[in-house]
Amino acid sequence: MKKTLKRLVLLLLTALTLATAAACSSLPVSTPSPSPVTTPASSPAATPTGGDEVDGKLVFLREEELEFATEFTLTHYEGGYKEFTVTTAPKKKFLIVPEGKSVPEGLDSNTVVLKQPINKICLNSTGMVSLVDAIDGLENIATVGYDIDSWYLDNVIAKMQAGEIKFSGSYKAPDFEMLTSEGVNLEVDTTMLVNHPEVMAKYDELNIPYFIESSSKEGHPLGRVEWVKLFGAIMGLEDRANAYFKEQVDKLSAVTAAEKTGKTVAMFYLSTDGQKVYARNGGDYMAQMIELAGGSYIMADVAPDKSGTTSTTMEDIYSRCVDADYLFYVNFALKFSSVEEMVEKLPMLADFKAVKEGRVYITAPNFTQSTAAIGGIIEDMNTVLRDPSIDSTNSLIKLK
Repeated sequence: MKKTLKRLVLLLLTALTLATAAACSSLPVSTPSPSPVTTPASSPAATPTGGDEVDGKLVFLREEELEFATEFTLTHYEGGYKEFTVTTAPKKKFLIVPEGKSVPEGLDSNTVVLKQPINKICLNSTGMVSLVDAIDGLENIATVGYDIDSWYLDNVIAKMQAGEIKFSGSYKAPDFEMLTSEGVNLEVDTTMLVNHPEVMAKYDELNIPYFIESSSKEGHPLGRVEWVKLFGAIMGLEDRANAYFKEQVDKLSAVTAAEKTGKTVAMFYLSTDGQKVYARNGGDYMAQMIELAGGSYIMADVAPDKSGTTSTTMEDIYSRCVDADYLFYVNFALKFSSVEEMVEKLPMLADFKAVKEGRVYITAPNFTQSTAAIGGIIEDMNTVLRDPSIDSTNSLIKLK
């Protein structure tokens, strides 16, 4: 009897277990659905904006990629803010604040704030004035450091005649009263200003922001031209500046793509009194322009790592340059209007190959003020090196 009961209990438990298992297997299985993928919204730095969200904030956008210039840097931030530095002392940072935007808080004490419009500039560098002229920015120039008789740039002369640009004294003795009365909001000078700390101290006293442009230190001729990008940023004319710089680069590219001419070139000038002769250093931008134009500067071994000129003797010029194919005379101090006049002053030039074969060129009056046209000047040099029958170009004039 007991055995029978045990069997019945086991049968019932087995049946119950099977029934439960069957019931469970018929229930739907719940599988967790995947979590939705959230794509992070683009950060403000990823997309340039000009709205209030970046007002008073410096949100990094990009560094300006400079092709040749090494003497300045330019950083772009969202909302039109820009920061630049120059290599020549006093070493400061300059923050360009767009018109209507707030000055960011927490700037370090070495940062000079320039609020746009920056349209009352005193510009004491003729080369930089030519860059501003090239991008139609002369309306932003209030004063210059050279009087009207010193200029060869037509647009500058016209604006000075109209009283739109004024002469405010030389870099070493500026008319501070005029600068303040004209409301100058930026002063730009050449490296010569570093020799006059008393002038810089006065600018600080008057709260006139200033910087020294050191384009003359650029290692490549187009490095000088690339400073147009900095002035474009300062004046809000960046598109014009970039387009103009590209034009000059394209001119150079077309020249350098061709074979060298194989022609040697001498280049020098005399002091106003005719007592000293100055040859371009081998490292000077004018010597480099000759090389880029497809020629060979015959005095390339003179100070090959320095810009500017070296004072030498006419005897040294004779020994080095008598067989040069071309003579490019920088008509800067002592000026000549004919070969006869030049030989009368320097009789030994009569022996020069370039004089005998009619390949003497002088620089045009605006040559030393035409930094903006360096690409075009190289193009002109290449033109006369390939065809000496050409009498003149925009920058070179044949002496007869």
